[in-house]
Amino acid sequence: MLSKTFLKKMKENLLSQRQFLIRQTSEDQHVHIDTDGDEFDEIQGNLLIEIHNQLNSRNNDKLDRIENALQQMNSNTYGVCEDCGELIPEKRLMINPYTPICVCCAEDREIEKNKGGKFNLEYYNY
Repeated sequence: MLSKTFLKKMKENLLSQRQFLIRQTSEDQHVHIDTDGDEFDEIQGNLLIEIHNQLNSRNNDKLDRIENALQQMNSNTYGVCEDCGELIPEKRLMINPYTPICVCCAEDREIEKNKGGKFNLEYYNY
């Protein structure tokens, strides 16, 4: 089980990250990207819009993961791998405080994701 001190520290970290992302998202809504002008201005403006949209999507995803971690804290399931049920090491949570899985299960997911791809690990298991 994770210590109360560690949980308090992680909760403060998550709340701080959430506040920053909410503020950033709010500020980004008022950004105007000009696509007027010649063909190059239009292309550049459209690229900037696409990048802006991707960053907003990434921030929203991160906000969702932070909210999930905070809910897990409230239900006393924070730090428990959602795949195997084992405790996620504090070092991993310090690096990624909203990770829902341990390293072993993350590796298993990556292997499953890459199955059938160019580098199928089954071919290398003798």
